[in-house]
Amino acid sequence: MKAIFDIDFVVSWVDGKDPDWREKRAKFQRNPVPENRYRDYGLLKNWFERVWKYAPWVNNVFLVTDNQAPIWALSDDRITIVNHTDFIPDDYLPTFNSSVIEMFLWNIKGLVEHFVYFNDDMFLTNQVLPTDFFDKKGCPVLTGSLNSISPTDDVSKNMFQNMILVNRLFDKKSLLNNPVKYLNVRYSFSNNVRTILNLPYTKWMGFYEDHLAYPNLKSWFIKLNETNPNVFNQMGKHKFRHPEDYTIWLLKNMYLASGKFAPRHRGFGKVINVKSIEDILIVKKSIANHKMIVVNDDISDDEFEECIKYLRNALALTEL
Repeated sequence: MKAIFDIDFVVSWVDGKDPDWREKRAKFQRNPVPENRYRDYGLLKNWFERVWKYAPWVNNVFLVTDNQAPIWALSDDRITIVNHTDFIPDDYLPTFNSSVIEMFLWNIKGLVEHFVYFNDDMFLTNQVLPTDFFDKKGCPVLTGSLNSISPTDDVSKNMFQNMILVNRLFDKKSLLNNPVKYLNVRYSFSNNVRTILNLPYTKWMGFYEDHLAYPNLKSWFIKLNETNPNVFNQMGKHKFRHPEDYTIWLLKNMYLASGKFAPRHRGFGKVINVKSIEDILIVKKSIANHKMIVVNDDISDDEFEECIKYLRNALALTEL
């Protein structure tokens, strides 16, 4: 199935073992940073093979790195390599903050209006259609369930930061114009219950974060940069993740609060927290039942190499 309009994929990747990159990071690092934020599964080539197999209709595929692209990627004309210096303002470089990288993706030369952003742990596992990411009107396909933010860690602070701006820009009364988008049979029972519990609040309290690939509209980033440049300026100064950062979830929440989205089916993807080899079995079972799986790395350093070996076997493609 060919898309009605062009759709690009963008994936970001870092080689956390690269000695030159580690030396550069050490010059700016003041506080300990969890190493699993930068660990590589050795599955980047597998990620691309899955795109070629399951999304042959994709327009361009951009690989975003800090001058670390693998040789095989450099020699593949289907892949467009983008370095941080190509799209992030010099004032904010170098950066080791994934939020800075993600919030400036719209600045990539040649990127089309409709694009889907992937972390490198988000794998396609079955055939996907353009309509899995955008409806025929060009609106992002997302889970629109309401939720309340739980104040537990720095990520929840980022979510809270996002919602402050969302409430400033969008009146929750707009929900009444499209209630079926927020309370929908395509969502899980628990998500619909969350929505019902959050309906009485006059402000947007938050949205359910399913952490699947993010369909985006380039023009919304451009407009946000024009009307609220502080969003980008404030975040760009942080070399590493910071509690006051805005994140790419801000754009997702803006689509949701505006009603400019289409409901996504609950079975589209699954996030799996991998702590041990037993969790790899869940990965294997989930591959057949979903179009996308996300492997959340929560593996201890002692078990990492063994777990990753099993993960690579689970995700191996036998037919290309």
